Amino acid sequence: MRRTAAIGGALVLLLGALTGCSTGASDAEGVHVVVTTTVLGDIVRNVVGDAADVEVLMPVGVDPHDFQASSQQAAAIQHADLVVANGLGLEEGLSDVLEAAESDGVSVWEVGPDIDPRLFVEAADAGEGGGAGRYDPHFWLDPIRDAEAARLLAVHLDEVAPDHDWTAAAEAYAVELENLNDDIVSILSVVPEVDRKLVTNHRAFGYFADRYGFEMIGTVVPGGATLANPSSAELASLVKVIEEEDVPAIFTETVEPDTLARAVAEEVGSDVKVVELYTGSLGEPGSDGATLTAMLETNARRIAGALGP
Repeated sequence: MRRTAAIGGALVLLLGALTGCSTGASDAEGVHVVVTTTVLGDIVRNVVGDAADVEVLMPVGVDPHDFQASSQQAAAIQHADLVVANGLGLEEGLSDVLEAAESDGVSVWEVGPDIDPRLFVEAADAGEGGGAGRYDPHFWLDPIRDAEAARLLAVHLDEVAPDHDWTAAAEAYAVELENLNDDIVSILSVVPEVDRKLVTNHRAFGYFADRYGFEMIGTVVPGGATLANPSSAELASLVKVIEEEDVPAIFTETVEPDTLARAVAEEVGSDVKVVELYTGSLGEPGSDGATLTAMLETNARRIAGALGP
């Protein structure tokens, strides 16, 4: 009888392995979470610890706006217990794959719509590809929204693995992010209110600007994605804005070349710095942007250094 039971149990495990399914989604040890971006991957890992397997689709340094999944990654999505995506149009190259998985019954959670998303801009200010009427997907540059995402993640994990307590780790990480917000406020306090004007590579810093009292006055790439190409007239207009507002820095991104930004800075003809920030991806391991908290603090310090006295 014992031998028969053991053989039966082995067959169940073998069948589970062959079909790619967990033998018990309620057991945390069998939970496989697939995450789209490196930023979300860091949030998920901080919440699940060693209690679940986490697979991040995008490599470090990749622009989420321009990422395409391989066939192997598409299969991983199909077999995940939970897929965590940014949503709000960020993963443009993954939308069909995510929709297909959800249609097939995979649990897909798009974080952006659940954390009070902001609209990009008013229609009159949008320009070509400006994103008027669309929600801004770059919420992770606001640590308070990241804290909310961590807490909500625990709820979604509980749906696929209710036998594990996800709440304690989620709450601890959320508090860490809220404390980071206080630190960022302090770091940015050196920037006078009159100088809190941002010129960035693309319109990614809306949540940051709202949280910390900055104004987005111009971008090198028009709109809310990095895929548009600015016209010569748009670049000339940006040069004029920088000159009129006496802006000392253009903030570029680790995931995009800074060639156009440097050309704009040279055209201004004054000492305009080009300062690189982390946006769509974490930095390499060991860098000052290797984690979400590190990248947010680094961005704040670089902005304060460029715009402060």
